[in-house]
This record gives sequence, structure tokens and C-alpha cells, in this order.
Amino acid sequence: MSNGRLRVLAGPAATMILALSICGGGESESAPGTIKGDATRGAAVFVRQCALCHTITKDGQNRFGPNLFGVIDRKAASATAYTYSDAFRKTANWTWSAESIASFIRAPGMMIPGTRMGVFQGVADTDLDDLVAYLAQQK
Repeated sequence: MSNGRLRVLAGPAATMILALSICGGGESESAPGTIKGDATRGAAVFVRQCALCHTITKDGQNRFGPNLFGVIDRKAASATAYTYSDAFRKTANWTWSAESIASFIRAPGMMIPGTRMGVFQGVADTDLDDLVAYLAQQK
């Protein structure tokens, strides 16, 4: 939509742009595509913060959230036999990267209002890189 000089974005694209700008876009101090965390420490973060709702084994079951095995480089909203929220399914038009999953974990409800994961308060910044490194290894 245009009002002459200013172009206004609306809908899922605007939500994603706003969330990425608020959350820092998932950028880290390392080069794009480089995962700088410690996967061993990330495994402990996963058990502490994620395992109640997610599994991360090959062909693992879905729980309240989908199985996260192979999530990096997987199309969002594509886990087998998992029923995603309408909000997530309608908005999720990307392939998960280390950067996009870090942004989502920081503030899932801001990135996708209405997602079931909106109740999750996020992972501490001190644990985020480690968790992403662990997720990236699980494939």
C-alpha cells in the first residue's frame, strides 16, 4: 500500500521484518553462516530449555512442539506429522538457518504472533549460540 511517498508493509512480511529488527536479526559477531557456539554446552541448554516440548532424534516423536532433528536447512512448518498453529503455518515461508532460528528462539511470539511457542520466554543470550550450535549438529 502506498500513500504517495511512504510505502507501508502489512501482513506476515511486515511482522517478520519487525521481529527481526527488534530481535537483532539473529546476527552474531561471527561471519554469516558461521556457528560460534559450543554444541556440548548447547546440549545441556536443550535439555534444560527445550526437551519438555521437543525431541531431537532421527524419526523422534513430536511433543507439544515438533521434532527438531535436522531443523537447520529445513523448510519452516514442515516437520512430519506435526500440526502447526494457523499463525505459524501461514507465516512460515522460509528455510531455517542458524540466524533465523536464533531470532525465533529469542522472541518467538514477536516473530510470529499467535504461535504456540509464544508462551516461551526465550533462551538467555549467553546460551543462544551454544543451543544453535547443538541444533546445527543434529542432522
